[in-house]
Amino acid sequence: MTTAVGPAPGAAPAGGTGALPRSVHAWYGSGAVATGIFNTVPGLLLLIYLTDTLAVGPALAGLVVLLPKLVDLLVSPYIGIRSDRTRSSWGPRRPWMLAGALTLPVLFGAMFAGPPLEGNAAALYVAVVFVAAALASSVFQVPHAALPGEITSDYHERSTFNTWRTAFVGLALMLGGALAPVLQSAPGDEVAGYRLMGLVMGAVVLVSMLGAVIGTRRAPRTVFPHRTEGLPAQLRAAFAHRHFRVLFPANLLMAAAGGTMVAGVPYVTANVMGEPRYTSVLMVCVLVPLIASAPLWKRLSVRVDKRRAAGLAAAVFSLGGLGLLLIPVWGLPGAVLSSVLVGVGLSGTTLLPWSMLADCMADTHGSGRRQSGVLSGVWTSGEAMAQAVGTGLLSLSLALSGYVESGAGEAVRQSDEALRGMLVGSTLVPAAVMLCCLVPLAFYRLTADGLRSEPGDARSDPPAPSGP
Repeated sequence: MTTAVGPAPGAAPAGGTGALPRSVHAWYGSGAVATGIFNTVPGLLLLIYLTDTLAVGPALAGLVVLLPKLVDLLVSPYIGIRSDRTRSSWGPRRPWMLAGALTLPVLFGAMFAGPPLEGNAAALYVAVVFVAAALASSVFQVPHAALPGEITSDYHERSTFNTWRTAFVGLALMLGGALAPVLQSAPGDEVAGYRLMGLVMGAVVLVSMLGAVIGTRRAPRTVFPHRTEGLPAQLRAAFAHRHFRVLFPANLLMAAAGGTMVAGVPYVTANVMGEPRYTSVLMVCVLVPLIASAPLWKRLSVRVDKRRAAGLAAAVFSLGGLGLLLIPVWGLPGAVLSSVLVGVGLSGTTLLPWSMLADCMADTHGSGRRQSGVLSGVWTSGEAMAQAVGTGLLSLSLALSGYVESGAGEAVRQSDEALRGMLVGSTLVPAAVMLCCLVPLAFYRLTADGLRSEPGDARSDPPAPSGP
């Protein structure tokens, strides 16, 4: 078991000064496959699963998607506090990550199990399972997000961690955005397709989470004094952090924009473009550029700093969203080009805010107290809520435009007004929301020079291989 110690004069910053092994970067990043799949698959398929397979009305379906995020918003900061206080031979974060790894895959499979229910009863079943799965995801993701700010003191190595994370997020989106729809639409019974998809994705989530737990065992274990404040006091301290206070709403807007667009893809391809199989095509056109451009965004952040690079990424995403609005004019070729722009922009808006979060965690203003879990808890719950709000914006557009839900095997012809509503809600709305992030982002001021001016605030244990 580790022992809490106070900051000592001349103590090393978190993580020491040497670069960590590339294997630690890679295994850390692999954990993003699990959280990426959990965010992507429900964001892409859960709403349409409810409305078009379980015959749940669009307004109620949007509430089902939103409810787990409301619960998560309250619980994730508490998970962060408990993680901050954990004393273990595995370090403070990995026991929590293991608990999430053992529970989320089972709940993920159950969410798409296709119970013999429709309407309100089906909505209740999915809501209960989705709430439990969201909590299991937070048990893993909150401590996972806290690691980069604690195990390295290097401003740009934190970007390296999140470059790997972004690449694995791209892989998760590829699996969840391209493979999951293929599995779901396999020949045969529609409900059985969702069931198969849930089991396969659950298995991938399990491997990803266990890999992150085992692969980060060599990372340094930072030691901080014990915090005794309760949740309200720690939340006040988190939002008193001047850099986190402006970064947080900027990331909320970015996440809401991405959630709205992802949720709208299957509606647009099936109804506006008239070909559901285009869902996988467009998702691939988003995800390959997302993965490929992540190292380029890191290099740009070194040249112009992370804030300016994040603003440019938001602009590129919005340009792609406006291009998708013109799908009825220029068809599949224009949709492909616009999707590439969305992917390039989404890469930057995924990588850079998380790297800036790690900088905020490292910037404790000499307090010497561990606060990473609190910040990551607030961050992940807010991001999950924002993605759900994005899905809610789309469901609101569908409901207002007169979208008609259906059961498994039923074919419904949507009105022209419904088609316009789903297209605008899937393209123009997320583009506008993304551009709004530039306002809070303009007030973010934390740079490499600012971090170097802060005194060391924690003592780091050397890497230790004990534990799984």
